[in-house]
Amino acid sequence: MAILIGLVSKKMPKIKENIDQMKEAYQLWGERIHTQKTILQELKAKYRRQAVSSRTISRWIKEFNSASFNESEQDKKYEWRSLTKYEIPWQDGKLANYLNSEYHHQTGTMATGRQVKWLWRAWHASDGANLTPRDDIKRYWTNLIKQANDETEKEQNNTFYYYFNMKRRISEDSNES
Repeated sequence: MAILIGLVSKKMPKIKENIDQMKEAYQLWGERIHTQKTILQELKAKYRRQAVSSRTISRWIKEFNSASFNESEQDKKYEWRSLTKYEIPWQDGKLANYLNSEYHHQTGTMATGRQVKWLWRAWHASDGANLTPRDDIKRYWTNLIKQANDETEKEQNNTFYYYFNMKRRISEDSNES
């Protein structure tokens, strides 16, 4: 029996370790301003002794480069000229810019294209267009941003797991909870 278990485990692909660091490295890489060296420095600053090696980052970057360009573009900072990549129609460009601006105003951080895409979707699925100054706009924006960020994270994780051959999917995790 022990031999059989050993054979089965040898055939099964290794589950990737350090997924959080890999996700962080992917986000830094996606900004297109970080080198392997600066990614390593960022990870060492945050994870200290648990930071992955330079060789691991090099291997990850090769995997990142193999991902779909359109997918990785969505995880960069929002750019109006990339509306098509975010699946936002051009006639909603002004709304997308407004949502991006409001996201920055509410959170203090710049949105990614994927976040603006989900803000735009959540806006259309909600009463966003019908708000009046008397409504609780702060609460509305807090909820809208939370919803968009949750959907962004799910989509980003599913994409991440798909392209980088992760064993589990977000949907499987939520079924177990």
